[in-house]
Amino acid sequence: MRISSLTLCAVAAAALLAGCNRKEEAPPAPAPAPPVETAPAAPEPEAVAAPVTGFHHSGNFDAAGYYMPTQPVRVGAWELQQMGVGAVSDFAAWEQGDRTSTFGPIVLEFADTSSPVQTNELGNETHAIRARILPSGYSMDGKTLRFAGRDPKLGEVTFEGTLDTAAMASAKAQGASEQPVLTGVLRVGDVTYANTKFSFYAGD
Repeated sequence: MRISSLTLCAVAAAALLAGCNRKEEAPPAPAPAPPVETAPAAPEPEAVAAPVTGFHHSGNFDAAGYYMPTQPVRVGAWELQQMGVGAVSDFAAWEQGDRTSTFGPIVLEFADTSSPVQTNELGNETHAIRARILPSGYSMDGKTLRFAGRDPKLGEVTFEGTLDTAAMASAKAQGASEQPVLTGVLRVGDVTYANTKFSFYAGD
């Protein structure tokens, strides 16, 4: 069969036209990279003030009395019973070196609730085993109270608080008050009790 030159030209022209009309396919887009997982930021460590050192008081404040926690404060079997604060003369005597092993101008008292219950000299029932923590340092000016002490079983004990002067004046006038007069941060060993509140009792 003889193919004419005209036919060959027509075939070539059609192939060229088809090549021009064919759209070049773009290469496939690369797959998106998987998201990079980042570890959550570590929490900021709690700012902890250094325990107070030395013994300091200022002003003729009268904060003497017993301060009882308005909510239970327990460390294992130990429970905070009260914080005792002495008179201005007790602070002065302590700072002048007149000290005993059983009493200080600020004392925290804990009871071992697993120990037997007994009746004390005032006729009140108390646990037989108690811990009285005397200060290794304190600062008191009638508005703020800072305390540091140590017990062989409880470890380091610190307190930093603020007195509500209006509530304190009312409590002293009445001799007692169930309303909080002192609020602060109590630390017993490695345990921290924020916003610890104390009511007031002037004593007998």
